[in-house]
Amino acid sequence: MGMAPSANPFRQSVRVLGLYVRSQLIIFAIDTVLYAIGFAVAKVPWWPLFAVIGWLCSFIPNFGSLITLLLVATTMLLASRDWTHVAIAAGVWLLVQALEGFVLQPILLSKPLGLRAVPVFLALVVGGLFFGPIGFLLAVPILAVANVFWQYFRSRKAEHSIEKDHA
Repeated sequence: MGMAPSANPFRQSVRVLGLYVRSQLIIFAIDTVLYAIGFAVAKVPWWPLFAVIGWLCSFIPNFGSLITLLLVATTMLLASRDWTHVAIAAGVWLLVQALEGFVLQPILLSKPLGLRAVPVFLALVVGGLFFGPIGFLLAVPILAVANVFWQYFRSRKAEHSIEKDHA
């Protein structure tokens, strides 16, 4: 499975990066809806505002979601919510983060980019581990562009082999 190699890998790379941005926006939208539902259930004051803050913070890789968690927890404690509601809100945050990292990103980013889910997951882990937030942010786009060039050079090599065989 993968994308058909393009005659122009640079044009294909731009197309793939556009697909990456679109997929990220879909993931952010899903996160926002999940935050809204979960924070409403947890009785977070101003839960629609915090869902939007979660969306805005999702543009900051790794640490952005922690901002949402800290703001929600602080607001809940200041609003005198009991620890059960604070725990539910934290559980919602954890669930959204797990769903994004282990389900949404590998699935939504793998197919449109011509990548399999496991390499996408591994790229996210390795990028985040070795290069922190920037590595996490750039891991999948770099993998996608590398895949475009890999497919291009592989197809060129196959074409060259076929030409040699017919000569």
